[in-house]
Amino acid sequence: MYQGAIPQIFAKTTEDFFLNTLNLLREAAETCYDKLKDIPCITCPHKPEGSMFVMVKLNLSLLEGIEDDMEFCIKLVKEESVIILPGVALGLKNWLRITFAIELSSLEDGLARFSAFCSRHSKKH
Repeated sequence: MYQGAIPQIFAKTTEDFFLNTLNLLREAAETCYDKLKDIPCITCPHKPEGSMFVMVKLNLSLLEGIEDDMEFCIKLVKEESVIILPGVALGLKNWLRITFAIELSSLEDGLARFSAFCSRHSKKH
């Protein structure tokens, strides 16, 4: 039923819509990458290109009271109401998958909460 409508939807959608959507995703990717670089307990090996998420490596040696990526994500959602997919769900233990295909203000808020969580759980020297 819906498949028949798809060609008409694409034909009637203006190029501006697609360009605007791409620009919004590009801005979100840039914002996400820039904010993640400032969080010491994670490493973002690749800037996202052509996707709506980024994979980051979790450095557990810099955190207290967190054993793995699953525990990290459970505590993050309980303490900050931020949902991130643990890498173990994708076969990548101690990695995190962060989706940035959301409104920019919500992304910035979520990344600020993510950063605060990491700071709160960082090992004190």
